[in-house]
Amino acid sequence: MMRSIQNLSGQRGLLCCLVLLVTLSACEKTVTKPATEAAFVLPQTQAVTGFELQHVQRGDYGHADATGQWSMLFFGYAGCPDVCPTELYLMAEMLRAIEQNPAHLPRSPQVVFVSVDPQRDTPDALQQYAAFYHPSFLGVTAAQPVIDRLAKSMGVYYERVYYRGGEVLEIEAGENVPAELENAYLINHSAAIYLLDPEARLHAIFTPPHDPAAMIRDLAAIQQRWEES
Repeated sequence: MMRSIQNLSGQRGLLCCLVLLVTLSACEKTVTKPATEAAFVLPQTQAVTGFELQHVQRGDYGHADATGQWSMLFFGYAGCPDVCPTELYLMAEMLRAIEQNPAHLPRSPQVVFVSVDPQRDTPDALQQYAAFYHPSFLGVTAAQPVIDRLAKSMGVYYERVYYRGGEVLEIEAGENVPAELENAYLINHSAAIYLLDPEARLHAIFTPPHDPAAMIRDLAAIQQRWEES
């Protein structure tokens, strides 16, 4: 079988992304790491670049919108057959548990679903898809170069995979995609959840598998340590 993949983010795997983030420490804010179950807290918070997204109702959604609150970003796409539905459901369960017991986490996070497939995910359809899981979810996207730049700054991995005759077709970066294959693709992507702190800096990464109760406990520990620092 011919294997053919177009890499959009320039990353080859979540492990590589984590290593990259750990090593980018210059001029970053040092974090006193709390004990966590599932969250990987970065030794230094990481600035996010390319934060120039679009929401169907809010219009521009960027750094200023994420400032002043905790945000959990998940990168995927509405046509995802398995990973996105599972992860969005788990995050919705997390928010519902927080709503039922707000004392467990005083500062509930904003969940933001970032589409890496702006070619097919319109802002309106994307918001409808995100809100299906929880009414507070935001669905945002942007032009592909903007998404790629944001993903690269956060160490997010994804790649577009094309098919021809049931086989995966390799298309190197920079090559033209045959017209008949323009929409004949799936997107492989990681299931990590990226936590931004109230300064809109990358603070922690929740690696799968995800458990809503564990995420709440980790968020509470992270927020408490943030308030104490």
